[in-house]
Amino acid sequence: MLRIILCIVLLGCVALHAAEPVKIQSPIPNQVSQRVDFDPQRKSENPGGHADIYVSFERPPGATWEYRTVLLDNAVGTATDWTRFNNHVRIDAGGWYRLEFRGKTGDAITHTGSVEPIGVGEVFVVAGQSYATNCNDEKLKPADPRVVAFDSVKNSWAISNDPQPVVDKSDGGSIWPPLGDALAKELSVPIGFANVAVGATSSDQWMPGRSLHSQLIRTGQQLNGFRAVLWQQGESDVIAKTTTEKYVENVRAIRSAASRKWVNAPTWLLAKSTLHPTVYTDAAGEGRIRKGIDELAKLSGFKMGPDTDTLAGENRGDKNSRRHFSAVGQQRAASLWFETIKAHLAQPPSLLDRLGEMSLIEPAWASQVVRRESSILLKSGDGPATARLAFPAAELIEVSTADRQHAFHDVKLSADGLTIEFPNTGPIQPIATTELFPPKDSPNSYKHRLGHPEQNLLYRPGRWFHDRNVEITYRRRDLPKDKLDVHGSIPKTLAKLKAGKPITIGVSGDSISTGLDASGTTKTFPHQPGYPDLVAAQLGVQFDSPIKLVNRSVGGWSVANGVADLDKLLDEKPDLVIVAYGMNDVGRKDPDWFFKQTKTILDRIRTANPEIEVIIVSPMLGNKEWVHTPWEMFAKYRDELRKLTGEGIALADVTAVWERMLANKHDLDLTGNGLNHPNDFGHRLYAQAILVLFKS
Repeated sequence: MLRIILCIVLLGCVALHAAEPVKIQSPIPNQVSQRVDFDPQRKSENPGGHADIYVSFERPPGATWEYRTVLLDNAVGTATDWTRFNNHVRIDAGGWYRLEFRGKTGDAITHTGSVEPIGVGEVFVVAGQSYATNCNDEKLKPADPRVVAFDSVKNSWAISNDPQPVVDKSDGGSIWPPLGDALAKELSVPIGFANVAVGATSSDQWMPGRSLHSQLIRTGQQLNGFRAVLWQQGESDVIAKTTTEKYVENVRAIRSAASRKWVNAPTWLLAKSTLHPTVYTDAAGEGRIRKGIDELAKLSGFKMGPDTDTLAGENRGDKNSRRHFSAVGQQRAASLWFETIKAHLAQPPSLLDRLGEMSLIEPAWASQVVRRESSILLKSGDGPATARLAFPAAELIEVSTADRQHAFHDVKLSADGLTIEFPNTGPIQPIATTELFPPKDSPNSYKHRLGHPEQNLLYRPGRWFHDRNVEITYRRRDLPKDKLDVHGSIPKTLAKLKAGKPITIGVSGDSISTGLDASGTTKTFPHQPGYPDLVAAQLGVQFDSPIKLVNRSVGGWSVANGVADLDKLLDEKPDLVIVAYGMNDVGRKDPDWFFKQTKTILDRIRTANPEIEVIIVSPMLGNKEWVHTPWEMFAKYRDELRKLTGEGIALADVTAVWERMLANKHDLDLTGNGLNHPNDFGHRLYAQAILVLFKS
């Protein structure tokens, strides 16, 4: 009896033992994280979008960690139940939330922690001079507690009461609290401002290498993602008599150098801010800077902001005030900014806004972390739906639908790290293996299966495969050893790009090069274009060169069509030509013919202009079961292209990329139509293979 009582007492002690608290280092109270994958055209009861937030705290070994989100009073968003996590937690747009954590050993909760309030919404970096700081007449406070400001020096967030936390120590009022109120009301999400503006600064003082630019970069990196830069600057350039050309050159350089250091290349919204009536009257000088803003707004990465120069008279303080915006002027400037940002957010995020998340300069085959690799969900018999990985995974970081709207948490990674089982497939309808080879003449199929003329192949162009794709971000358990062999070089193009000179890129190709079946062409979120646009956008950011893309590709074309169309492409005066054929040629089973046709294109380009350089692209692998894409031909066609390379002619070996990626995957995992077009991830692979040639 004594033993029984003692056991009961001991068990009771275990059950009543309090969980130990953990101290959360990240996220921090009042933090707003920038939402991603927000589609303004998608109707939803919730604000839309989400953030994958990095979590940092000291974790005792051996525990399994879970998180949940709890909506605080009057909050908008999505509360979640307990979900396992590693280093990142996904939180839907909204707030305020309380984010709770618990560590478990078996069924026992051993550790707990929480942080509040936090939110997911819209974050903006404010840069410029005094009208953007605290040099205005009235100190303001937001009415909505979800409007917060980031102090980049203290690395903290707080309610966005004036004076804003800025490095110039100005202590008056600003225009940002009423703007935050208007945005929070319109968007139903928290709003964050990170203000690095400094009074009396010219564009020269913001140039790369100077302290203001370094502070701008650091702040953007601390935020790890934000929507846009709000640029309110110009008065000091009027005083300095900066020319229009110099102003454009300066602001372009400021943006370009910062964008290369940030996760994405966010849009810069440019206010026309040249009027300073208590300091000068200089219509000509104001006109020069206003014209510079007009010219910048035409360039990629910039958009027109509000014209705060229209706020004259009672909107400005007199010589007895702070000599910037008056109290009424502050409210009206905020209203002008609100209308600009509202219009900006009504459009889907631009390609530049999303470049960073595509990891185009981090090739999937050569990276320790593979980002957003695609797989179709296949189901065999009564077994679970499965996805396949190209490389063995040590850790799954994110698993989501290709439209970025649904995340999977209850998945199981196989022992070898190459297969993921889905007990619950959420919004995705898996493809049964019995559906892959329908009888001939079946709808949604194409004839015919290699060696089986009585069978067709599943064929669904458009968004059908996209709607059945998952994308997986994972950390590899092996060390990346795969390198794409580089054949040939493009030194003249590289020299022009490094000098910031404008480049015209011409593309001659088939339907793959038109971008067919990328989500941008099927009008499906995330609206990613095909690989030529990805390459042009990335080069523009990487080198700050104006890139003009001339794409004369046509679906169904053979390399022979490229020969016939070449003169029209050369009329566009390209500096670089991308020649991408083969998918519609391998069925001829004539590598020598393909070599001669491609060589004809190259010879005629050199004859027309020896300064033009060329990237030839070997094609992805078509479906191995399709009679029109014999797999043994792809390597032979690629090998013929290698013979043509040299200085001024380089090969992007997409064939080798597909050979490596499909070693552990199914053909359908990378396809957009089931046969011979890449999906979004496939177009990113194309872009990565081409961009490798620019790394030197």
